[in-house]
Amino acid sequence: MDTVILAHGDVDGVTSAAIAKSIYRNAEVYFTHPVGLLGDLREFALGKELVIIQDIAIDERNLEELLQLLGSMDSRIIYIDHHPDNGALDRLRSIGATVVHEEGASSAELSYRFLNPPREMSRVAVYGAIGDHMMSTPWYLEMLDTWDVKTLFFEAGTLVLALEAIGRNYEEKRKLVEYLADNKLPSQDPQLVEKAALQSRLNEELRLRVAKEATVLGNIAYIIDPGGSLGTAAFYAKVEKNVNVGVAVEKRKDLCVMSLRSTSQVDLNTLLRKIAVGLGGHGGGHRQAAGARIPCSNLGSFLEELAKHV
Repeated sequence: MDTVILAHGDVDGVTSAAIAKSIYRNAEVYFTHPVGLLGDLREFALGKELVIIQDIAIDERNLEELLQLLGSMDSRIIYIDHHPDNGALDRLRSIGATVVHEEGASSAELSYRFLNPPREMSRVAVYGAIGDHMMSTPWYLEMLDTWDVKTLFFEAGTLVLALEAIGRNYEEKRKLVEYLADNKLPSQDPQLVEKAALQSRLNEELRLRVAKEATVLGNIAYIIDPGGSLGTAAFYAKVEKNVNVGVAVEKRKDLCVMSLRSTSQVDLNTLLRKIAVGLGGHGGGHRQAAGARIPCSNLGSFLEELAKHV
């Protein structure tokens, strides 16, 4: 079957893609994100018999165009995701897409449960659950009784840190999907282990840098161009400055890309969908882990607005 897999590039997306790839061995794999999904579907999915979309929230601004495109394609569409529903899921079902959705579970877990790959791929799904902090579902707890916990966390940690080191090298991520689809252990690859060890040291340096340099504004703390993983930097900004929200910003020319982490008291997904859009950007994700992109000219206003709401 002529198949394409479009997945997020983090550990949950990569492991989800590997689970699909373990079944559809000839599938092409591409990494995307909510804003890029529409363009990537046009570029890579037209004419495919099966299109699998994993761990990608639907961007409301592109929803109508996305539905029109998917509805016009003579393809079977499988959409597997765990982000909060913004009203898009029923619309996807209405055009015939198969929707697999559940908040609280990782996309890797949902992919494993729905696609029914070989049992040993459950270990790969657990890596995704650990990496995405989705570790309270009945399925996950059941898996802890079927695999050695020490090994699971070692392998998951190696994979997560290596992926941080790989960054936006999508060709290397595609090779990693192939590797995981064969159910090989991350620790069996010396290069992955070396990358993970280096990234662990870099993350500790990042923690110390964030603790020293992050700026507190109300009940948020932010750091600009932290020189490392934005998600990790946002997490440490929250923790080290003892605030409800941590923000890490990377300036890419005129665009500010950011990652945010919050305590359970703050719903980042809802906040960012309002604040970022009002400032010419977009944002969203999970309730306690989300991202946003806005024009850098509006960064100051964004941070002030965010602090006011928090």
